[in-house]
Amino acid sequence: MTAVTINQKFRAVAAARADEPPSEAVLKAAEMFGIGLDETYEVTLYDGLAIDVRPGDVIFVTGPSGSGKSVLLARLAEALAAAWPETPQVNLAAVGLPADRRVIDLVRPPLARALRTLGTAGLADAFLLLRTPQELSDGQRYRLRLALAIEKCGVQSEECGVNSQGQGRKSAEADSGSPFTPHSSLITHHSVVLLADEFCSTLDRLCARAVAYRVRRMASREGVTVLAASAHDDLLEDLAPDVLVIKHEAQRVEVLYADPARRETTP
Repeated sequence: MTAVTINQKFRAVAAARADEPPSEAVLKAAEMFGIGLDETYEVTLYDGLAIDVRPGDVIFVTGPSGSGKSVLLARLAEALAAAWPETPQVNLAAVGLPADRRVIDLVRPPLARALRTLGTAGLADAFLLLRTPQELSDGQRYRLRLALAIEKCGVQSEECGVNSQGQGRKSAEADSGSPFTPHSSLITHHSVVLLADEFCSTLDRLCARAVAYRVRRMASREGVTVLAASAHDDLLEDLAPDVLVIKHEAQRVEVLYADPARRETTP
């Protein structure tokens, strides 16, 4: 296991500058909320938040918009980069889409393999394969970026010794139907980390659940560690995270583990 501790503070009000007198709107807003303009307020988002992260985990961070999910995801990724220096990280937000190439040309051949990769992200419409990214909807482009990120994860997994028979991988087949079901903890190697902020947020909710289910199966099959965040909590049943982090208001955070035994070993 990797014990990760997250601390994050930021200044909510910048120190006043003598050469920039506050406007009338600033003065009224400060008066309304009782904020002194000559003071600097420090807000604590996370103070010693401890999370047990293991290779192959699916970690899902949820909570209201603006509660600090993206910050937590970024700090988790940084902590894992330090703890697992040889483990590549694939950030979905950094995946580019060439505007002048057709979808099917963006995925590695052979065709059967490319179709499996696109299908994992819910791109099964044959007509979409012959279009360019600029001809797709926002939701379709998101799924295409996800497919390309998943492909990169698959390439890295093979390079890190994950064999085609699935030896040493988790099994995604045992599913009791629970929205928070523990998965077998057989993964001991560090293959790749997939970082997905605003996970499936732009998709219609039925499609989002289908994609979440496919990502769960992919992660279990390939041993990919997934760090995902979304304000939508309707993905829990299909994504079946190993670690669920619920960010509430202020500093209140819940960390729930699918495997109850892990609660006893949490730092």
